[in-house]
Amino acid sequence: MAEKEKNWHALYVASRQEKKVFEKLQQKNIEAYLPIVKTMRQWSDRKKMVEMPLLNGYIFVKIDATQNERTLQTAGVVNFVRAEGKIAKVREMEIDRLKQLIELGYQMEANGIKRNYKEGDKIKITSGALKNIEGFVVENKEGRYIDVLLESIGQSIRVKLPQEILIPIN
Repeated sequence: MAEKEKNWHALYVASRQEKKVFEKLQQKNIEAYLPIVKTMRQWSDRKKMVEMPLLNGYIFVKIDATQNERTLQTAGVVNFVRAEGKIAKVREMEIDRLKQLIELGYQMEANGIKRNYKEGDKIKITSGALKNIEGFVVENKEGRYIDVLLESIGQSIRVKLPQEILIPIN
C-alpha cells in the first residue's frame, strides 16, 4: 500500500497552551513543530530569559488526511487554520524558513554600509542562513527590522538583520 501524502498544516490552539498541545501531539505520534524563541522578560524584581512560542496560538503538524480527526481531538487544539473553507496547507519552504529563523537565535547588529531603505520596501537577503528569503522593511526605534511573511497562515516574523546583506526588489 502506498504511503499517504503528508502535508504541513497550522493549528489554532488554546491561549498559552502551545507547549502542552505540542507534547500531547507527540504522544499521539503526530509530527508537530512548535517554533520556540528565547526572550528576555522583565518583572518588577528581576529579568529572566524564557522560552516562548514564536507564533502565539499556533502549532504546525505534518499529517495525512486520515489523521485530521485524531489531531482535532487533542486537548487544547481549537481548529485547523482554514483558507477558502478548506484546511490550509503550509508549504514545506515556509516551515524551513521558520526553522532557519529559530536557528539564528540572536539579533545581529547593523554596521558598515548604510542603505536608505524605507518602511515598506521589499528586500531580499543576500547571505547567511536566511539567504534568498524575501521580506519587507519595518522601522523600529532600535533599528531596522525585516518582516518575513509566512503567506499560508498570514503571519510574519520580525528579524533584525544587517543592512549590508539586503538588496532591494522592484
